[in-house]
Amino acid sequence: MFNKKNITDKYSHFKPTGSITRKTLSQIGVSVTIVVAFATTINYFQLLSTLKTQKLEQLKEYVIERVEREKFIFALAADNEAILNQEIIRKYQQRSNVDPKVQFDNLFARSTDGVIRNRPERFDGKRQAGVYIGKSLTITADIRRRVLDLKALLESYGPAWRNRFQDLYVMTPENIIVIYWPEIPNWVQDAPANLYIPKEEYYFVADREHNPARKTVWAGLYYEEISKVWMVSCLTPVDINGREIAIIGQDVMLNDLMQRTVNDHIQGGYNLIFRGDGRLIAHPKLMDKILKQKGKFNIVNSDDTPLKNIFQLVKNAPNGKVIIDNINDEEYLAVRKIPGPDWYFVTVFPKSLLTKQARDLAVSNLLMGIGVLLTLVAVVFVVLNKQVAAPLRQLINATNQIAGGNYNISVEDSRQDELGCLARSFNIMASEIATRSKELQNALEQQAILVQQVTTTLEQQAISVQQVTTTMDELSASSGISAEQAKAAAAGAKQVLFLIEGDTDNSAMKGKSSLREKVGQLAQEILRLSDQTSQIGTISTLVSDLANQTNMLALNAAVEAVRAGEHGKGFNVIATEIRKLADQSKTSAQRINALVRDIQSATNSTVMVTEESKKNVESVVNAVHKITLNSQQISLNANQQAIAIGQVVAAMNNLNEVAAQYRKK
Repeated sequence: MFNKKNITDKYSHFKPTGSITRKTLSQIGVSVTIVVAFATTINYFQLLSTLKTQKLEQLKEYVIERVEREKFIFALAADNEAILNQEIIRKYQQRSNVDPKVQFDNLFARSTDGVIRNRPERFDGKRQAGVYIGKSLTITADIRRRVLDLKALLESYGPAWRNRFQDLYVMTPENIIVIYWPEIPNWVQDAPANLYIPKEEYYFVADREHNPARKTVWAGLYYEEISKVWMVSCLTPVDINGREIAIIGQDVMLNDLMQRTVNDHIQGGYNLIFRGDGRLIAHPKLMDKILKQKGKFNIVNSDDTPLKNIFQLVKNAPNGKVIIDNINDEEYLAVRKIPGPDWYFVTVFPKSLLTKQARDLAVSNLLMGIGVLLTLVAVVFVVLNKQVAAPLRQLINATNQIAGGNYNISVEDSRQDELGCLARSFNIMASEIATRSKELQNALEQQAILVQQVTTTLEQQAISVQQVTTTMDELSASSGISAEQAKAAAAGAKQVLFLIEGDTDNSAMKGKSSLREKVGQLAQEILRLSDQTSQIGTISTLVSDLANQTNMLALNAAVEAVRAGEHGKGFNVIATEIRKLADQSKTSAQRINALVRDIQSATNSTVMVTEESKKNVESVVNAVHKITLNSQQISLNANQQAIAIGQVVAAMNNLNEVAAQYRKK
């Protein structure tokens, strides 16, 4: 029977274990995350490329601007010395033959160490030029004239150039130096007696041996012991008629340049300066070593591999190349030569900073993307929960109610989207289910009635089978008695035959009845046998009728089973088995009727013979022989009848068991 509770219980555990909103959000989140990650990766490489281009351009502009700024002082020094060079030559060519000994002695005097210096009482180092003449030099009129002329020129040009340069000096091959240095007014007084100017680097780099081109040159970096400052000297030789008469010098103080080089650098990078021969001028991490070696630290002779690599890359780079890729150390080098001293100004910028900057920007973009993703997820969650999940939950609840048997339900279907179509389809489905459920309920009720009818029919068949079984049991008992009586008749016939054949001396037969009496008794027994055989025929006919009725009932059951459809298939099988058993019963009954007819025929023959025996004793022998044969045939037929009845009984028992099994179902 259709059971709503069973259906409700069956589908009650079908509850959603997940959420379409969460699943959709997960899919959106994963998809957007992949897109964001992919976009971030692409963005990272784009940023890296853009930053690289921007940074390299920035480095190029920076190093060019720095060199333009730093080269000015060197160019100005060279220009100043060119002017002074012309004045010295002019003065030298216009010199007089007068010996200015009085003036010279009035200004200068030999010190206790043998060196000729300015007289302290007449010397103001902040306004006047100092003079240092080596102690071994013999003073001549030419020397006195040149010293006084140089002193006058320096006191004239020195103050004018002081805003850019601290000092101005002129050196001669005779170990004479005339110097204007207001910041260190006592330089000549503090200079040692063993100072030999031509042996100092700031002199010999410009002499004829080291500067055959006779152009302005620059001395290497050196630490001036007296002034305690780093400097580099711009040196211009003064030649007259191929004779070196002096070297003009102007020092560029490098303390400021070094500080700017070390401290004023592009963010994340650093600057260094070196000469073409490897002499290091400035480096943020090697200033102590430069000082220790008094400005003669050479990159080529150092054990600093990265620094040597930078030097080699710069030296091997094509002229005019500004940006150099230092692949070994993952750096970019921005290189520019400082005109004048021909120093290399190099800005080193690590590639890792670009990578870090690009990564930071990419991470920032990624975080922004994640923020947008979270916002998107929140918005999608609210929208999905309101526009999708809520209508779906309503549909699920309505579906559960339909599963529970409540077909009079509908959902809101005014929306024009897919969920609205789904809701309208659901309402149509619910209506169809309600209609079909009613039709199914009616069909089930009709089937229940048919099943009840089939059950009643089968119960009637079971009763009929039980009656047939009982009758057949009685028939089996009667057949046994008939068989015993047939055996007794055969035995009596044999005894009659024995008596008729004249064996009167048989003591076993003495005192027995006469032949006529025996024949009369035999006739009576045969008549009784005929009556019982008639009863067997009647019972057999009854069995045949019952088999026909059973067959009709089975046919009716089969018809009802067909009408019951799927629920009547079991009844159809049982009805088929009942028809088979009824057919077997009918066949057995027909066989019994045939046997009864044979028995009756034999019995009638025996009666006729017996009657004739009464009338004609002379025919007794032949009649007795016939009686014996007929009695044996009767006994055989009775046994066969008993066997057939046993088969019918077995068939009825099987039929009874089948009916009982059906009743249990």
